[in-house]
Amino acid sequence: MSGAQERESAVAQRLAWPEPDKTILRPERPPAPVLSDSQFNEVFGGGADWIRKAAAAKSAPVDFVAGALLATISGLVGNARWVRPAPDWSEPLALWVMLVGDPSSGKSPAMEAVLHPLTNIEEDLTAQYKAELKKWDHESELAKLSHDAWEARAKKAFARDTDPPDKPASAEKPVLPHRKRIRIGDVTIEKTAELSSQNPRGLLLVDDELAGWLQGMSRYNGGGDRPFWLQANGGRSYSVDRKNNPDPIIIDRLCISVMGGIQPDRLDSSLLHSEDDGLLARLLTVYPAEAPLKRHAVAIDKDFILKAMKRLFDLQLATSEDGKLTPVYLNLNEEAQDKLFAFREQCCAWEKEVDGKLKSHIGKLPGLTVRMAGVLALLDYAVDPECPAVTDLDSGHMSRACLLVGDHYRLHAYRTYGAASAPPEVKGARKIAEMILNDELTKITTREIQKRGQRGLTSAKEIHPAIDVLISADWIAPIKSTGPGRPSKAYAVNPLVKQMR
Repeated sequence: MSGAQERESAVAQRLAWPEPDKTILRPERPPAPVLSDSQFNEVFGGGADWIRKAAAAKSAPVDFVAGALLATISGLVGNARWVRPAPDWSEPLALWVMLVGDPSSGKSPAMEAVLHPLTNIEEDLTAQYKAELKKWDHESELAKLSHDAWEARAKKAFARDTDPPDKPASAEKPVLPHRKRIRIGDVTIEKTAELSSQNPRGLLLVDDELAGWLQGMSRYNGGGDRPFWLQANGGRSYSVDRKNNPDPIIIDRLCISVMGGIQPDRLDSSLLHSEDDGLLARLLTVYPAEAPLKRHAVAIDKDFILKAMKRLFDLQLATSEDGKLTPVYLNLNEEAQDKLFAFREQCCAWEKEVDGKLKSHIGKLPGLTVRMAGVLALLDYAVDPECPAVTDLDSGHMSRACLLVGDHYRLHAYRTYGAASAPPEVKGARKIAEMILNDELTKITTREIQKRGQRGLTSAKEIHPAIDVLISADWIAPIKSTGPGRPSKAYAVNPLVKQMR
C-alpha cells in the first residue's frame, strides 16, 4: 500500500470517527470512602470534635485534617515511644501521610490548622536555644581566659625546664548547643542527617508539594536518596559521609515522619514510573472527596490543640544502661496481639485480590496498623489531661487502628492507586496515548512504538494488547493493507484526539 493510498484510507476513516475515550489518559477512580459519624468518633475519640470543627473552619475535608493530625503526632513523639508487638518486632511511630487532591481541595489549609500550634512550641525552643547560646558564649570566654592562663604557666615551665601544669578542665571549650527542631522542609540528605543527629527524638518533614520530594529520590547518584528515606521510615541506624569532613554523621535511630500534599496526576506519574522498592508502599495516602466551600463560621480551638501537642512533646526518651537515649516501648497485651494476628490474615487475603504496587502497599498494612495503634493511644493521652500515661496497647487501640487503616485508608489507597494498579495492557495503552499527544502523531506503527524502548512496550507480545485497548477506546484504527505480502501494522490516529492537546 503506497503512502498516498494510506492517506486516502485514513481520510476516509475520519468521516466516521467517534469521540475517543478520555479515561485512557486518566481512568475513573473508585469513589472516596467515608467513615460514618459513629466510626469517626470511635477512631478519634476525644479528638474527633476538634478535627470536625477545624475542617469546617478551613473548608477542608475532615480526612485531610485527621491525616495531618496523625502525621504531626507521629513527628512530635518520634523516638520517645515505639510499639513492640512481639519480642523480636518493634515499630517506630513514624507515619508518612500524603494528602492527595486537586489544587484548592483544602490540603494546605488542613495542614495549617494542625501545624500552626507547632509555631508556639518552636518559639519556646528558640528562646531556650538563645539562652543556651548566651550561656555558651559566657563559658567560652571563661574557658579562653583559663586556657590563656594555663598556656602562660606552661610556657614558663618549659623555659625553666620543669614539668608543665596539667590543663585544667576549666580551660576546655564547652560544647556548642544545637537548636532543637521539630519540623524540617526540603533539605539535602546531608543536612537532614545532621539535623537528625542533633535531634535524637526525630523530625517531621513538611512539604506542601511532595512531588518534589519524590522526584528528589533520584536527583543524585541515580536514586541514592531512597535508602536513606527507607531507613528513616524504619527508625534504623544510619551513617552519612560528608564532603568536607572526614567523620561521618552517625544516627542511632533515624526516624522522620512525613506530611504533605500532591496532585493526583503527579502522584500517578510517580507511582507508574518509580521502582517498586517499598518506599511508596509506606505512604499512607488520603484522597477524600472535596469539601463544599463554606463561609468561615467556626473558629478553631487553638488552645485545645496546643495543650495537646505540648503534652506529647513533653514525653521523654529513656536512657539505657550505657547512657544512650532509647525509646520507651509500648507492648501489646494478649488480646491486642490476637486482633493484630487476625488483621494480618485479612491482609493476606486482600493481597491476593490486587497486584503491582498496590499489592506492596497492602503488604505494609500490618506494620502501619501497629504504628497507628500507638498514635491513636497517644492522641487519647494528648487530648485528655486525666488520661494516664500510655504503657501498653490493648484490643481497643488495635481495633480502632484496624478500622482506620484496614477499612478506611485501604480504600483511599485503592482510589489513589487506580492508575498504577491498572492491567499491563491498559498501562501500555496509556503510554502510547501519551506518545500520540506529545508528538502530535497522525499515524503510529508497532515498529515505532518498539523502537522507543519504553518499559512494558518492548515486544510485540506487550504492544499488541495495548493497541487493542486503544482501538476499543476509539483512539486509533488499523490502516487496511490492500497489497500483497505481510499486513501492515500501521494505525491511523483519531483526529478528534487533537482536541485533548
